[in-house]
Amino acid sequence: MAAGWNQTSGTFREGPIDENTFWMLFNYVFSDSSAKRTTYKFGLIKSILDNLFNSEGEDCSLFISYENLFGKFSENYWNLVTKYHLKQMLSDGKSEYSKIEQLFMTLIHEEPSFAAIPFTSIPETKRNSIIKQISTECRRNVIGALHRDFQDCLYAFDLKGDGIFLNTYAFNFMLKYKVEIEKLNYYAWAKFLEKINDESVVVKLLEKLELATPQRDNLSVFQQVLYKEFEQYNCFYCRRKLHEIHVDHFIPWSFIKEDKLWNFVLACPACNIRKSNKIPRMEYVKLIQNRNDDLRKLNSAFVQHQFKTYKPNLISDMWRYAQSGGFVLM
Repeated sequence: MAAGWNQTSGTFREGPIDENTFWMLFNYVFSDSSAKRTTYKFGLIKSILDNLFNSEGEDCSLFISYENLFGKFSENYWNLVTKYHLKQMLSDGKSEYSKIEQLFMTLIHEEPSFAAIPFTSIPETKRNSIIKQISTECRRNVIGALHRDFQDCLYAFDLKGDGIFLNTYAFNFMLKYKVEIEKLNYYAWAKFLEKINDESVVVKLLEKLELATPQRDNLSVFQQVLYKEFEQYNCFYCRRKLHEIHVDHFIPWSFIKEDKLWNFVLACPACNIRKSNKIPRMEYVKLIQNRNDDLRKLNSAFVQHQFKTYKPNLISDMWRYAQSGGFVLM
């Protein structure tokens, strides 16, 4: 077992933590020096990265609920296990499969049709049940272990609580270097998977890991809010009247991997295609920040929920970090 696996709670280090320290700690976790029998540490890092924009709070710590954390965790593993058939655990002599794999296999045995659908399409009751079981398993076996590996610098936690409290210094570091950390995490995860899987399933491992969380296609609810309720009738970029409407992720989905109203704009097909996976020029950052200031005033439960974790400088911070991470200007 990895050191710290049986910790039931932990605090985070007080005071500033510099970037060199974080790089040292991440590189340690990605190395063979960090004990691993499963890929859970890689999965938890990915889930934290995917939930950066779901964190609540602004002062010394930011809260990520276990529900959000292990919801993403479960979704990320679903394709790896059920679609790509990648084993996630070193054999312990008793089983070749981790608990999360066993839970997915049991679910598909009970409902064979689930094998052909995305995790988010599983009926809510069944989906919530599996997330709860995975949360129970992984809270016990990986939260404390990863906390120990990061020497109390990444997050504080209590397994009896509702989630983790991400250190603000860790949050800013992970946001700034999100692209680089994701790539290093994928690479280390792929190296681990190569050790425990047959050659027939390890083809294009990095691509499979990157596609573990598919982009959701149904953005109609966001279009409805922006077009009908907020009266955005013109293309956000060229300002021409909209006839055919595309819903565009202002900061590319490949950077944030999250669908949030504050990051959506309506665009004409030409602008949306031209923008593709690029980031808009700074002048548009100011426009969307002003738009969001107005949008969050709408008396709508959906809008208020979407803006629950929004922070005034979030868009400009993401724009800057996406650019430093290799995203080119539109």
